[in-house]
Amino acid sequence: MIYYLENQNLKIAVALKGAESKSVFNKVSQQELLWQADPEFWGKSSPVLFPIVGTLKYGKYIYQGKEYHLPRHGFARDYDFKLEEVKESQLIFSLEATAETLALYPFLFKLLIIYKLTANSLKVTYKVENLSGDETMFFSLGAHPAFNVGSNADDFSSYTLQFNKDVTLNPNILQGGLLTTDKNSISLNNKKLQLNYEMFENDALVLLDIKSDKITLLGNDDEPILNFEFENFPYFGIWTVKDSGFVCLEPWAGVADFEDHNQQLTDKFGINMLQPNEIWSASFTVTVAL
Repeated sequence: MIYYLENQNLKIAVALKGAESKSVFNKVSQQELLWQADPEFWGKSSPVLFPIVGTLKYGKYIYQGKEYHLPRHGFARDYDFKLEEVKESQLIFSLEATAETLALYPFLFKLLIIYKLTANSLKVTYKVENLSGDETMFFSLGAHPAFNVGSNADDFSSYTLQFNKDVTLNPNILQGGLLTTDKNSISLNNKKLQLNYEMFENDALVLLDIKSDKITLLGNDDEPILNFEFENFPYFGIWTVKDSGFVCLEPWAGVADFEDHNQQLTDKFGINMLQPNEIWSASFTVTVAL
C-alpha cells in the first residue's frame, strides 16, 4: 500500500512497509529526487533504522544477562506500519512492539514516523515512546534516505556536498561493519566535499564529530539541488554503492558497535536511554531548490 502527499511543488509517496518514503518528486523541474530502489545496487529508498543503527558485534547484544540477535539496522524497516493519520499535508505511521519483536528486542515501544509537506519542503519526524512500565529503554534510530546523483562515475563526481559548519571531516574507519578508533581526515574545499566512488571503497563515511546540521547537495556548476537539515541526530553517515546513481545522507542517533565493544546493550557507544512514558524525537527536512 502506497500513500501520497502533494502540493504545487512536490509529490511524495510513502509505503506502509517500513513507513518508507518511495518518492520525492519535484513537480517544477519534473525530476525524481529519491533513489528508486534498483536492486542491482541497493533495493531501498529511505528505510528507518531501529532499534539499532549499523552492525552488532557477532550480530548480537546482551541485556540483563540474556543474548538477543538483531540484523544490521534492526527490524523496523521490514514491518508494516499502521497508518495513524492522513491529512492534506501530513501522514503519520506507527509501529508498536509485538511478541515477535520482543523476542529480538525486550522493550515495549511505540515508533511514530510523521511526514509533513509544506511549500517546497518535506519534514520527516521520528518519535519513540517507552511503554515498558518502569524500565529504562535503550535504543538507536537512524534515517537512511538516498538521493539521485546521476547514473555513472562521471555523473557522480560532478556532485558536491556543502556543509554549513565543518571544514574537515574525520570519519572513523569501518572494519567488517564495525567501527574502529582509526580515522581518516578529509579536508573540505570551502566546506565542500566533491563526491567520488573511491572514498566509499571501505563502506560508509561515519562521522561521530560532525558539527554541521545542514548539508546542501550541489550539482553541476554548484547548482543547488536540495538542502538537508537535521535535528537531534548527533552522528552522520554518507554512503553509496560503486557505479550506482545515489548518495545516502544519513542522520543517526546511534552507530554500529566498536570492534572492542563488550556487547552489553547498556554500554553501547551512542545508545539512547528513554525513561518510562517519555518520548524522544528527532527529524530531518529536505528543502528542494525550485
